[in-house]
Amino acid sequence: EVCQNETLASYGYECASFNRPLRRSDLGGPKVELAVFRLPATGSAQERIGTLFFNPGGPGQPGGGSATKGMLLPSEVRRAFDFVTWDPRGLGQSKPALTDCAVAMPRRPAIGRVDWQQVLSQRQRDLTERNRDCIARHRTLIQQMGTVEAAHDLEALRQAVGDDRLNFWGISYGTVIGSTYAALFPGRVRALVLDGSVDPWSDLSGLRRSATAPDDAIRFFLQLHPDLKSPLQRSLASLAQAPLKLPDGSTYTRWDLLDPLVNYVFISRLSGTYGRTLIETVHKALFGTPAERTAALKTLQHPLLRSPGHDSNAAAGFAAVTCQDFPQRPSPKQQSALLGDLTRQAPLYGGTLGVNFLALCSGYEDLKANSPVPRAPFLERDVSGLISGTRWDAATPWVWSTAMARAFPSMRTLQVVGNEHGTYTNVQSSCLEKAISRYLLT
Repeated sequence: EVCQNETLASYGYECASFNRPLRRSDLGGPKVELAVFRLPATGSAQERIGTLFFNPGGPGQPGGGSATKGMLLPSEVRRAFDFVTWDPRGLGQSKPALTDCAVAMPRRPAIGRVDWQQVLSQRQRDLTERNRDCIARHRTLIQQMGTVEAAHDLEALRQAVGDDRLNFWGISYGTVIGSTYAALFPGRVRALVLDGSVDPWSDLSGLRRSATAPDDAIRFFLQLHPDLKSPLQRSLASLAQAPLKLPDGSTYTRWDLLDPLVNYVFISRLSGTYGRTLIETVHKALFGTPAERTAALKTLQHPLLRSPGHDSNAAAGFAAVTCQDFPQRPSPKQQSALLGDLTRQAPLYGGTLGVNFLALCSGYEDLKANSPVPRAPFLERDVSGLISGTRWDAATPWVWSTAMARAFPSMRTLQVVGNEHGTYTNVQSSCLEKAISRYLLT
């Protein structure tokens, strides 16, 4: 049917609901309703190959929010494939969905030295409270939100559209869905594009290693824009001593500068202009002429230039999925020991992400992993796939892509020297785009 979302409808997207059993073992029991979004292929019947399924990552990110990615596909791929994405169970427009489970960013001091162990202790308390509240209201749903369930939902979607074999493009956590599908249904894969991979060998504590990625990405960004290095360092040093007072009465801290910079630095089409605007505006607010300061302080009130209201890397769908995928969870003592390495290796932002990944499953102590995600090595390794990533990815380190390649020796790997998170249709590399398109088509 025509999508209710006016933007998607104007682009020609179709929307549908897809019912699945809440529990695979109970076909006659409760159901979940998945929201599905399709952009039909533009080619003739002779040109059409099938459906390209897409997951944007997270975990916890609904596909509908990234459905317009289909519009960015090269024309030859658009002719050959219907583009389909969906809101995984419990997320977005799927029903039932998690509600009121989001959490704010970690509580970090506005000025002075940061005691990351103290930040971790507070994060453990905050996530315990938020996760327990979410579990109390959504226990039955959360127990069926792991990646194994998502892979079975994807297999059902493949059958529903009538494709003999799966074509799938996953970014970030979407590569976990892809590698899990390949482990569970190796003979049903036609083409997998695993874009910005998560390490398929890792346990829950191993996910902490992505906390160093933003520092790498910012360092690469400043190599591309060397004139911004001094303004950024000078601004951060000043904000560490005293925050800015904005016209609306709020304060602007170092985290208001770092949090959005990290959120946008890996989007190549935005990072140059957005990163420059952010850094230069803060620098003018601190050190500009009176007229520049007045204008900059007003500009900094814009939400895109502030720390976000909720943290997409903790609680809600992120914790619901991840804490179902991993049975081994680090104790508070282990979390404390692991955090020190992250803050030493990535002093700029490693602590912020580190406390999230280490304390993520606080409050999940009595809700064990119901169906853990399969870990490498996988018994069936002869699966077609193309693994792509960037050398200084701001979210999933390049070593995770090489780990994915070790898990599937039959796959091939493409690297771009850059800091983008997700390569296809995102990096400005015709070499990579042509290679992935050719792989999908042939």
